[in-house]
Amino acid sequence: MSKTIRTPETIPLQIVSGVYICTMFDEQQVKILKKVEELFFRFGIKSLTMDDVARELGISKKTLYQFVESKDDLVLKVMLRHIEEDCEKAKSLNSIATDAIDEIMKVVEYNAVDIGKIKSNIVFELKRFYPSAWEKMEEYNFGFMHKVVLDNLRWGVRDGLYRHDFDSEIVARMHVASVLTAFDDRIFPQPKFNLEKIFKEYMLHYLHGILSEKGKKVLLKKYSPENATKQPVFQV
Repeated sequence: MSKTIRTPETIPLQIVSGVYICTMFDEQQVKILKKVEELFFRFGIKSLTMDDVARELGISKKTLYQFVESKDDLVLKVMLRHIEEDCEKAKSLNSIATDAIDEIMKVVEYNAVDIGKIKSNIVFELKRFYPSAWEKMEEYNFGFMHKVVLDNLRWGVRDGLYRHDFDSEIVARMHVASVLTAFDDRIFPQPKFNLEKIFKEYMLHYLHGILSEKGKKVLLKKYSPENATKQPVFQV
């Protein structure tokens, strides 16, 4: 079952089984939004003006405003495109994963490098200055991503790779909330802490917290440096 909703900026979305699918961006617009996202990751959101964005894109500000109504609208569109891409990637990784542990390792490998490029205050800026985009991010994290994590936990428990003595719903919610903590500059000030390293350390901590004895053996067999077929995502 699907339904159409409208955001405050009247951006049409389709929500199908908890997954956001943007229906308004053509190929050229997607290229623009991906480029703007890269700029946000490098410089932060608040410090970039629309003049800066237009200059970096190599277009006039007038042309930029033919696509967006305001900077708030631009940030929201960037977020929606990012959500769509993450949803598709999560589904793709799930479809090729051999087991629950393999799915987590593929997710870490996919996200680790990009996370290392993001300014740590970007989550704070979204939350404080761009509430519409922040609302979509929270809906995504505690909707779609929560379901992805929950399904992974149940998969691992069913196969005996994860412990069976924890509440999957609670652990899934704790995990989704904890990942955002890595971007809290008050807890992990930069440049002292590297976001990519924080993410990898947290994911390793999370994984060891849920693994059964069988799961630990599978992890070491497949992903320890001496057994891995390629450079492991992180030391296990």
